Amino acid sequence: MLPDFLQSSFKRYKQDTDVVATWLAVKAKQHGYPVDQPSGKDSSKSSSASKRLKGKARKQAKEDASQPGKSPAASKPSPKARYTIKIRDFVALAEFIAGYTNPVIQVPVGLVKALNRAIELRAQHNDRSRQSRSEDDKEARINADATHSYFLGILDRVREVLKPRMPAEATTNIATQSAENTSMPKSPETKEQDDFTNMFDMLDLEEPSQAFLDAPGLSHQAKAQIPAEVLYEAETDQSREEKYLASHCLFQDICNIRSFIRQLWVNYKEHHLSLVSVSVATNTAICLVSDMEEEFIRRFPGTSGFEEVLGLFYPVQCLIRGERPETKQQAGDLFNFKVYDLAEDCLVTTYTTMSSLQDIVEPGILPVYKPGHFGFRDRSKDWDDMTPRGKFREDQLILFEAFPDLVLLSMITSRSPLAEDELIRGVRDMLPGRPIPLWLVFAGRCFLDTQHILERAVGLGHEHLTRTSEAMKLSIIENLTFHKTLRIENWPKSNDFQFTEVLGVIDSWVLRDVIAERRRKIKMNDRVPEAEPFFLLKQYPLICGLFAFALKARYQELCVTFVNAWGSVLYTGHLYNAVRQEKLLRRLWKDMELAIMLQSPEVFFVGNSPSSLEEYDRRFMLTIGISATAFASNRRKTTSMASTKGPRSLKELGPVWKLFGGRYCNNDRDVAFTSESIKPIIESKLDKDDEDGDSDPTLKSGARLVATQQGASKTKIATSGSLLRKRKRNPSSIQALDFLEDITNALHAEGFELSLDYLQMHRTCWRLLRLVNDKCKPKLLEMFGGGYLEKESQLPFVVGYIFMAATNTSALANSLLPKRTGEVTSRLLLMAAEAIAEFLQREGDDTQAQALRKWHGYNIDYSELTDSSTANDEDGEGGTQ
Repeated sequence: MLPDFLQSSFKRYKQDTDVVATWLAVKAKQHGYPVDQPSGKDSSKSSSASKRLKGKARKQAKEDASQPGKSPAASKPSPKARYTIKIRDFVALAEFIAGYTNPVIQVPVGLVKALNRAIELRAQHNDRSRQSRSEDDKEARINADATHSYFLGILDRVREVLKPRMPAEATTNIATQSAENTSMPKSPETKEQDDFTNMFDMLDLEEPSQAFLDAPGLSHQAKAQIPAEVLYEAETDQSREEKYLASHCLFQDICNIRSFIRQLWVNYKEHHLSLVSVSVATNTAICLVSDMEEEFIRRFPGTSGFEEVLGLFYPVQCLIRGERPETKQQAGDLFNFKVYDLAEDCLVTTYTTMSSLQDIVEPGILPVYKPGHFGFRDRSKDWDDMTPRGKFREDQLILFEAFPDLVLLSMITSRSPLAEDELIRGVRDMLPGRPIPLWLVFAGRCFLDTQHILERAVGLGHEHLTRTSEAMKLSIIENLTFHKTLRIENWPKSNDFQFTEVLGVIDSWVLRDVIAERRRKIKMNDRVPEAEPFFLLKQYPLICGLFAFALKARYQELCVTFVNAWGSVLYTGHLYNAVRQEKLLRRLWKDMELAIMLQSPEVFFVGNSPSSLEEYDRRFMLTIGISATAFASNRRKTTSMASTKGPRSLKELGPVWKLFGGRYCNNDRDVAFTSESIKPIIESKLDKDDEDGDSDPTLKSGARLVATQQGASKTKIATSGSLLRKRKRNPSSIQALDFLEDITNALHAEGFELSLDYLQMHRTCWRLLRLVNDKCKPKLLEMFGGGYLEKESQLPFVVGYIFMAATNTSALANSLLPKRTGEVTSRLLLMAAEAIAEFLQREGDDTQAQALRKWHGYNIDYSELTDSSTANDEDGEGGTQ
C-alpha cells in the first residue's frame, strides 16, 4: 500500500476533505456545537451495561490495579473513536463558525488551501464528466448531481460562508486558483474548457441532517474540549461518479509519473544521470503505481482489476473527444486510432499487446517467436515521427521479440544472486485467465519508452554493466594474487570465498550470455535462428542498471570490510596527513585526498585532521582502539586502556543505496519505505545550481572537489566528506514525483561515492608502507629493537612507531613495543615523507582518478584543492617534492 508520507492525487484529495471536515467539527464542538456522530464500522462502541471479567482477564485486572500508578485502562490503549461528518452538515457547521463572534474564529491559510484543492479537483473532473453525457441522458445526469455535483456545491458554499473569516492573502485569487496537478492530455477543442468555473450555482442544496436541526440550545460561552482519541472524517462516497473521479486521478498520476520517467532516460542518454539511479527510480515508479492501484482497490472493494478501472475512465475520455472507443477505422483494428494519444496515455495500446501475449503462455513452456513473423521494425524513423499505426506496430514488434527472453529470464532470475525488476516478476505470473494488473502494463510501457528514447543508444546500459563488472573482476583477481602468501588473522584465507563468489556472479550472469545458454539447453534454437549475443540485455538497460547496483553495493561492502581488517588505507592516511601538515611533503596524493573526503576526516582521524606531533600520535592510538582515558593525566593504573568501541574503521557509504540493498541485492519483495528509513531521501536533497541559473556553478564555501561524469553532470564533494545537500521544507508529506526525483539525485550522487576501488587503494597503500619501512628500518631497529615488525601483516603499525618516535610517548599498553631510549626525533617522519614522495613519483598520485575515468566515466577536478595546497605550502618552508 502507498506509504503514509507519499500522496497520490486522490489520496491528497481525500486528505483535504477530511481536513476540512475535521476543522469544521473541532471548531464547532470547541465552541459548543454537538457534532459527535460515530461512523459505522470504525467507531468505538460504548455500553452502559457492566461486563464481569472472568478467568485470566479478571486476574490481569487485579494485578494491574495492585500496581501503584497503573490503571487497568493503561495496560491497553483504547481505540480512537471515529466520527463521520455528513456532507450535508458541512454548510451548517461553516455557518455556525462564521456566525460565532465571541471571539471571531479565524480560518487558517492551510485550511483554505485544502478547500481550494478539493474544489479545484472536483470542478475539473466535473467539466469533463458533463461533456461526456448526452443531453437526453437524464437519469445519469440526475444521479451525478445527487453525488459528485452536490458535494462540489457544498464545498463551494462552505468556502463562500467562511470567506469573511479567511486571511486577506488567502482570498485574493480564490476564483482563479488552478489545479496543482496536470490533467490528462486533451484535444485542443477541450483544453479551453479546463479553466475553473463553478457550474453548480443553480443547484438546490439539501437541508442539513435532522441531527443538526434537533440539536439542543447551544451555549456559546462553554467551549467543549476535543479528546485526543477522537477522529473526524468526511462521509465516504462509493458512487460510480466518485469511482470515476478516483480513476481520473489514478490515470493522471500515472501519466505524470510516466512523463517524469521518460525525462530521466533522456537525461541518462545525455549523460546527465547514471544508469543505476535512473534504473532504480524507474522500478520504484512501477512499485508506486502498484501501490496506487492497490489503494484504489482498497477504497473501492469489489474492483476486478485494470480492465474495470480502464472501463470507467477511457470511454468517458473518448466521448469528451467526440469519439467512441469501439469505433474502428479498419477491419482488425483493436481500438479507435483517432484517439491513439489517449489510448497510449491510458495504457490501452500496451495492454492490448500484453493481453495477446498472455494468450500464448503455457505453464512451463517457453513461447517461441520467429523474427520477422509479423514483420520487422522500422529503424529508419524516429518513433515520435511515426504514424499512430506505425507506433503501435513498432511497440508490438518490440514486445513480441523480447517476450520469449523475458519469460526465460523470469524462469531463472528467481534463483539469481542479482536483482529482478517488476516487469520480470510480473511476466512470471502472466498466465492465461489471470487478470493483468495495471502496474504490469505500466512496466511494459516503461520498457517500450526506454527503447524509443534511447534508440540506437539502448545498448549503452549493457556496455555500462559489462565495464563495471570487468573493473571489479580485474581488481579482485589482482588482490587475490597480491595476497597469495600474505595473510592476517583478521582475514584468513577462508574469507576469500566471498571474492570468488562475486567473481562467479560476474562470470555467470554478466560476462556470459546466460539466456543464450538456456536457449541452447532447451534446444530452442532448433526452431528459431540463434539470436544476437546478449540480445535482451542490450534492449533492457533497466535490468542492466539493477544488476550494476547489486554488484557495486556488494563490492563496496566486501571491500570496506577487507581494508578494515588490514588497516592499510586508514593508517596510511594518518601518515600522509602528518607529513602534509608538517610541510614535509609538498606533492598532493590525490587518491588519498579523495578517500579522506569521501569518508570524512571525522571517520579517518576521530575528529578534524590533526595538526601537531602529539595529536598525530594520540589520534592514531584512538584509531587502533586505545581508549581516550589512556591519555588522561589522572588515569588510574587499573583502568583498561582498550576502548569499548574497539578499533576505528572506514564506513560503507551511500545511505540511500543501503535502503535499496535488500531489494536489489537479496531480491527482497519490497523496499521498506517508512518515515524513518527514508530520512536520507526526504530530509536532504542535492544542492542545486546557484539561483541565478548559472549552468556551470562554482563550488560553495568549504567544497574541495568536483566529479563530472562524462563531461556533463557535476557531483560536489564537501570537506566533511558528504555530498553537499540542502534540507527539504516538508519531509512529513511528499508528492510521488518529488520522491522519485530525490531518489534519483541521491543515488546519482552516491554512485560516485561507491565507485572508489578500496581494493586498489589497499594494494597501493601496502606497497607504500613497504617502502616506508625499508627507508625507516635502521632507525626503527635502533629505537624499538627487532621485534617492532615480526611479520609483514604488522606493517600498518610502522605508522604508530614513527609517531611515537616524534613524541614523548614511550609505550601504550601492549599495542606497540616501548622505546629503548628517551630520544624524541622527527627524523623518522622526514624519512617517511621522502619515501612517500619517491613512491608517488614512481607510481603516480591519481591511480584512483584514472580508474574512475576509465571504468565509470568520472572526471575529477582537483584544481581548487591543488591551488589551496600550493598556497599553504608557500606559507611554510616547503618540503619533499
